[in-house]
Amino acid sequence: MPRGVKRTPESIDSQVAEIQSKIELYQSRITELNTKKKSLLASKEKAEKEALYQLVKQSGQSPSDIIKQLSK
Repeated sequence: MPRGVKRTPESIDSQVAEIQSKIELYQSRITELNTKKKSLLASKEKAEKEALYQLVKQSGQSPSDIIKQLSK
């Protein structure tokens, strides 16, 4: 009864190297995606701050008045 393919140290080394290469590729992609995510979140925060500023401006109150109201 066959017990499978005999693996040589060279073939195992080759497989390990291939796996290591894939790991490095995925880690690089994860780093890229995390950078993009941070950029998008920063853009979102900037847009939210701008919208809030416009609402404060439209209300006719000063920012310190709004802060006092929110602190109550």
